[in-house]
Amino acid sequence: MFVRIKNFFSKREKAVSVIAPVFILSIMFLIAFFSSNGAFGIPGDSGTCDEIMHIPAGYTYIKDLDFRLNPEHPPLAKALSGVFMVLAGIAGPENDDSWNSIDQLKAGKYMIYKDGNSAEEVFFWARLPMMLLMIGLGIFLYKWAVRIYGLKIGLVVLTLFAFYPDIIAHGRLVTTDIAAAFGYVITIYYFDKAITEITWKNIIFAGMAFAVAQLCKMSALLLFGILFLLVVVKAVMDKEENKKLSTSFWIYFKPYLWICLISFVFVWMVYILFIWGTPVEIEHRLIENILSDDPRTLTIRNFFHMFEGSRITMALGHYLLGVAFTIGRVILGNFIFILGHFSMKTISWYFPVAWLLKTPITIIILFLSSIGYIIIRFPKEKKDRWTIALIVMPIAVYWAFALIGSLNIGIRHLIPTVPFVLLLIGFFCKKIYEDSRGITAPKITVFVLMGYLIISTVSYYPNFIAYFNEATPRDARYTRLVDSSLDWGQDLLRLKKYVEDNNIKNIKLDYFGTSEPNYHIPDAQTWDSEYGPTTGWLAISALYYQASKLRGELYGKWSYHWLDSRKPAAIIGGSILVFDIDKDELTKNPAQSPYKITNVVETNRGRKDSLFWDLLEYFFKHLK
Repeated sequence: MFVRIKNFFSKREKAVSVIAPVFILSIMFLIAFFSSNGAFGIPGDSGTCDEIMHIPAGYTYIKDLDFRLNPEHPPLAKALSGVFMVLAGIAGPENDDSWNSIDQLKAGKYMIYKDGNSAEEVFFWARLPMMLLMIGLGIFLYKWAVRIYGLKIGLVVLTLFAFYPDIIAHGRLVTTDIAAAFGYVITIYYFDKAITEITWKNIIFAGMAFAVAQLCKMSALLLFGILFLLVVVKAVMDKEENKKLSTSFWIYFKPYLWICLISFVFVWMVYILFIWGTPVEIEHRLIENILSDDPRTLTIRNFFHMFEGSRITMALGHYLLGVAFTIGRVILGNFIFILGHFSMKTISWYFPVAWLLKTPITIIILFLSSIGYIIIRFPKEKKDRWTIALIVMPIAVYWAFALIGSLNIGIRHLIPTVPFVLLLIGFFCKKIYEDSRGITAPKITVFVLMGYLIISTVSYYPNFIAYFNEATPRDARYTRLVDSSLDWGQDLLRLKKYVEDNNIKNIKLDYFGTSEPNYHIPDAQTWDSEYGPTTGWLAISALYYQASKLRGELYGKWSYHWLDSRKPAAIIGGSILVFDIDKDELTKNPAQSPYKITNVVETNRGRKDSLFWDLLEYFFKHLK
């Protein structure tokens, strides 16, 4: 079989170089498209947490050139999502009070659920460009892999990409994670060309690519450091040719400076475009809202107000405001749950463990094998050493900041490193191919691992957000991780189908997410853990199930501890636990709390999202 494959490649290489990637990426697109929109009687994803804010923002960036909504993130990915919505005639949030009050959450709910739009149609048009961006990332990754490894290994890298569960999961959503990965890949790719062959054309292309990265997500600011470190590596590697390290360094540092400058100018120009329709008074209020009226922020608020004089300066101020917001968000942290551990700040080992839980076994084995191979047989050729530097530097720097930061809200934040992980695997596979001829055990192993990845990934359809590798039983996922690694509000439509299929007339729902539960399940009763034990049908988002345990003990309220001894009747998509509590059974086996309940809350008090506000209150009380 391997001989036939080899002969097929050698005789038809040119055709294969086009047909094979088109076929692979077409399968990827169809999986993403159907799992997002629903097919074969299986509902797609309901709106996820960030989409409720990104969708109206992207729409108004295109239609109104107004940057008042979601100013903390750069505009490019969101604006891309807005193009098809505007062309399709979707109504925006401009007529709602939330527009003038700059309430992005309410603006999103109004636009998606209350303005006469069909929620399904809004998500269809908003998500479609993001899927195309995911395919674009795959094309670029394939192009790069073929350039450095050849066609066969390029197809290996592309296949690993196309069936990478987290890429499919977040490539369907109106978020910035895939866009960030795209920005990282094109920046490193063109930076390599710019300092390998120093010409103005290559420098300008690298500068524009770097600008695109910065316009996709604020985490691209790390590229300033990554590119600088690559300059140092390149200078050290070329020291012998240029006699002095300082001479070698300056040769590559000059194009680096130009690339950074060009990127900054381009970013500023794009911000000018998207800020153009934003009234000055709105920008003033944005600064006050984001930085609050705390006297301690007065100096920095006054600094940002200085940029309000014209659209030109306001664009720069708006960009810097987003940078400030991002830095603050990383420093402050959030609620974290992993393997039974709770925190409102950070857990130092969160990302390594989360990566091992969420990354496909195939990728883990091949990635660790690649690292081991490079350590044992570090390449002697300068070209190979430079390739490794280009690939490893983004992974190392990004991981370093992930480990010291406090934003442990999901493995999706590591997506910008995934293409580089796959390229490193490509390096390893290339060496396997070169080191031996014919059918060998290493080649068979890689082939089998790739097949296993495809089967494992497809078996998770359509629940790719909730993907965990085989080390975690599917009914135990909520005991390992929550938040965007499992529960991002995506399973409301699938819960609706379960309710209809089982003819459930009354169900209590404690839903984490920004979709409107009653839009999909009109008779659902809003519930909260603090209301205490109950009977009948009860559906709970995994994040609230776990977070209630932290809040409950802190405030002496009921949590969902009492359900730990009861098996869910169903787990919807991995993220929503459904219980059917029998009244007689509850009487025989009364609910127990591991701590004393001192704060009993009535169910009719009318307060919504109390768990969220309790955790937020605790968070700010313990900032010091």
